[in-house]
Amino acid sequence: MNFAAGLFLWLAAIAPFTERTQVNFDTFLDLLNPWGAWTSVDATHLGYSPYDVKEAVPFTHGRWEYSDYGWTWIGLFPGSWATEHYGVWKRDEQGVWSWRPDPNWHAAPVDFRQTKDLIGWRPSLLTVDHQFVENESLRFARPEEWIWVPRAKFGKPMGPEDVVMGAAGKELLLDSEPITHTYSAWREITRPGPAPENFLSAARVVPEEVRKENQPNVKSAPLRTLPTFWTPLPKDAKPEEVYLYRPECFQDPDGIQRRIRKWYAPSTAAEQQEQVNKLIESASGAK
Repeated sequence: MNFAAGLFLWLAAIAPFTERTQVNFDTFLDLLNPWGAWTSVDATHLGYSPYDVKEAVPFTHGRWEYSDYGWTWIGLFPGSWATEHYGVWKRDEQGVWSWRPDPNWHAAPVDFRQTKDLIGWRPSLLTVDHQFVENESLRFARPEEWIWVPRAKFGKPMGPEDVVMGAAGKELLLDSEPITHTYSAWREITRPGPAPENFLSAARVVPEEVRKENQPNVKSAPLRTLPTFWTPLPKDAKPEEVYLYRPECFQDPDGIQRRIRKWYAPSTAAEQQEQVNKLIESASGAK
């Protein structure tokens, strides 16, 4: 086998775990609908709420992992791959959380803040280039949407018993400040969230005295893309690697809402046939 052929086979072997699949939002619906329901959240949008009330509080079942995308949320529920990486979660006046989808994948679609003893985050809608859609006054207007954990718990597996929410949120938010860190690689990059060297194992922190020029200050977990939701991990998968299903969506936000509405209130066969007849009549009249 020549070098070119060998290289092609090698690339073909790793491609399913490096390239992102492109899908219609129907794929999201097929995978999410068994676990929850869509309801109207305002005049123009439908939101998704899981049937399991535990799952219905986002970013409280899982852990934060430091990947080459910065802090990345690893959720434990069947829908976490979608609901905690695309779009945004909102909590209504009755305390019910619902997810509003968006086509853009983010490692950590949240706003980070810190107090002396706690680290907090709030689900926040981001643009494709990772900028907040809401201004600060809106992000801080709902203290009950903020999730807080003791510093010792950040980066470790956690559940609802580990988080602080609700009535204490307002006082914590008033006592907090924004939190970012600098990731050093070939240049210094400012990223949201706490400094990873304070939360990763010693084996992943590169001591300053042994660092070389352009060398990262921490060893990030490589993020690999699964081609489908059901794809098993490759046989040579390493524990320090992160594997996530994170497809690219063909639709924009409006197209996503149209597809949800089609599932939520699908037209009858008679209505579909009537629509086809009108198109045929229109085409015949144009000749």
